[in-house]
Amino acid sequence: MTEIDVPQVADPEIARLVRAEVEYRWPEDVSDLDEVVRYGLVPFGKMMGPWLLIRSSLAVGGELAPVLPAAVAVECVQVGAMMHDDIVDEDAERRSKSAAYETFGHPTAIVGGDGLFFQGFAALSDCGRAGVPESRVARGLDVLARTGLRIGDAAVKEIRMGRTVCSTAAYRDMIKDKSGALLWMACGLGATLSGADEESLEALHNYSNFLGVGYQIRDDLMAYDGTRAGKPNTSDIRNGRPTLPVLLAHRRASRDEKLLIEEILADTTSPVEQRYEAMRDLVRSHGAVDSAREMSRRYARMAARALESLPPGEHRDALAELTATGRLV
Repeated sequence: MTEIDVPQVADPEIARLVRAEVEYRWPEDVSDLDEVVRYGLVPFGKMMGPWLLIRSSLAVGGELAPVLPAAVAVECVQVGAMMHDDIVDEDAERRSKSAAYETFGHPTAIVGGDGLFFQGFAALSDCGRAGVPESRVARGLDVLARTGLRIGDAAVKEIRMGRTVCSTAAYRDMIKDKSGALLWMACGLGATLSGADEESLEALHNYSNFLGVGYQIRDDLMAYDGTRAGKPNTSDIRNGRPTLPVLLAHRRASRDEKLLIEEILADTTSPVEQRYEAMRDLVRSHGAVDSAREMSRRYARMAARALESLPPGEHRDALAELTATGRLV
């Protein structure tokens, strides 16, 4: 299959600032827990969380310097979650290198993921010393904690959906709390730290939910449309995950094909490549790739409309540009 580059999110200046902050906190010669933390953070990914946090802050009238530690905070929390996800999913590769558990072993990687969560809370608390009023830092801590719980609840739902077929509606609800909440962690935290009013917070909440669903559907498609995502295309099939393209194919399939899809999801013994190729053929034969792609773009359009109640300006425009075809969807 042809590999397609995954678009970067952070513009060069924001990426430079966040990377410099990470390098300052965790230089190359760190050891013990900090070594595992740095391994998860470097090399850097798309920088979507930090970028969304900073742009959301600026869109509601905030300033960059006071929220820069919070940008590092969301990157820490999100990378910590990925470190644990790799263990749950048994994915041996992340960001085109060995997953942390492959490099350090399962126990150390588990502790490393925990450490990243606490490093995130520590970085967020540094916003007070950077000039953010303590009352806003406290509200920010509430956003971070409650969003983390929302993501955790979605993760349990996703695990319980494994090896079975569910409705597309149930799946979309789950990914809203999985990926939508991940984006809200960034948007909501940046806006809260910068004193956003309730109307702006609601706009960003809707934006992050819609964009998160669209982004996750796009991520689901990477196993079937030739995109290389930095992890194996066989991951979802190996774990029996009923992603949207699979669910759409199942809805359109003949009775015998439905049974085959269900058997592939439930199968834990056949070679994973064999299972993947069979599912890929079923997904493609029923037009599920195109349908899922259009659904992803529809959610992106809804995300763009949600921003209309934010104050107009270059930062709202930048958030809206992320919904354009070819960016995240």
